Amino acid sequence: MRNHRNILLLFVFLGFNLAAQNKLTLQQAITVAMQQNYDINIAKVSANISATANSYGNAGFLPSVNFLAATSRSSYNTIQEFSSGVLVNRKNALTQNLNSGVALSWTVFDGMKMFATKDKLEALEAQGQTFLKMEIETMVSKVISLYFDVVRQQQLIKASNETMKIYLEREKIARRKLEIGSGSKLDLLQAIVDLNAQKSILLRLNISMESALVSLNQMLSKTSTDSYTVEDSIVFDDKLVLSTMKQNAAAHNQELQYAKRNIDIANYSLRELQSTTLPQFGVNLNYNFTQTKNQVGLVLSNQNLGLNAGLSASWNLFNGYKSRTQIKIARFGIELHNLAYQRAVTGVDASMQKSWRSYQNTIEILKLEEENIAVAKENATIALERFRLGTSNTIEFMLAQKSYEDALTRLVSARYDAKLSEIELLRLQGTLIK
Repeated sequence: MRNHRNILLLFVFLGFNLAAQNKLTLQQAITVAMQQNYDINIAKVSANISATANSYGNAGFLPSVNFLAATSRSSYNTIQEFSSGVLVNRKNALTQNLNSGVALSWTVFDGMKMFATKDKLEALEAQGQTFLKMEIETMVSKVISLYFDVVRQQQLIKASNETMKIYLEREKIARRKLEIGSGSKLDLLQAIVDLNAQKSILLRLNISMESALVSLNQMLSKTSTDSYTVEDSIVFDDKLVLSTMKQNAAAHNQELQYAKRNIDIANYSLRELQSTTLPQFGVNLNYNFTQTKNQVGLVLSNQNLGLNAGLSASWNLFNGYKSRTQIKIARFGIELHNLAYQRAVTGVDASMQKSWRSYQNTIEILKLEEENIAVAKENATIALERFRLGTSNTIEFMLAQKSYEDALTRLVSARYDAKLSEIELLRLQGTLIK
């Protein structure tokens, strides 16, 4: 009876503890991670940097305008003798200079480099967005996996509580039989041992539940002590089609999109290097003011104010084959990125094939386990009743009981495995996030 009270108190405590916690839905978990996860925020900042860098000014389309100003003051002991016989001998003669102006410099043609640079900046911005989506996909995949791991632990606890009722009833029957003389003490002791073992299993499941919650909290950037309940079922899509997923992967898989961006960036870098072999033309425009004052000399004051304009042209004809070498290296870089893209295509296809087989197998396993659980439960119920009536022995009942426990555990695991396979397929085809 004391054991019975302890178990009942444990059930009451668990029920009260779960009821007192807030419920966290999967969508809420994903939303929190999107806002607080450090990897996502780092990727967002990187994407913002790429977007900010993508401007016409940064590509070299716009002119540069500078304001310049300078002044100087000097003092000299001056001796001057002119052809007319005039002699000037002046100590500490001052000379003052003042220069100021606005200068505009504009490269109007740089071998089309500015256009290649702008295209490259566009590709870098797109690559930053692709990297952000990759990080979000990875994060969402982990959050879903960790969330449903908590759900799995919760279902295992529920299943353990369900089988606990059978252990309690078995111990009760064995005790009653011993009291009326139709049973043995060995059966009672074995029932108590198995009941205590089930208590230990339940405690370990609660530890695993806490560990799963800590892992989920870490992904959500929450404190490890935060506690809440989750959904009580694992729902998944069992209607996925392989051919459709392959088409989606070719168009939306972020790993493939990132590899494509690398090829584009490498091509634009090649165009930038090729532009260095062409001439460059520029426009210069200056508006200057200069003033000079002397205490000695032929010109005591000189002042200029005005505008001057000019054109510039340059063409590097030979730089020790540096440009040619850099262009060759850039072409090798394009080849490397093309090979990397083909490798990514092969890798994604192989991953999808493996995930698809796993998905199909887990679906079949789940169907079998869902059919088997009803049979196992009925078998355990019949075995319990036969044990109560004395028409079966302890070993037969233990086998039926163990079969039911294993069936419950396999069913929970099959649902979780099916969900993981679905998550991976959605990630590979690029539709895990919209």
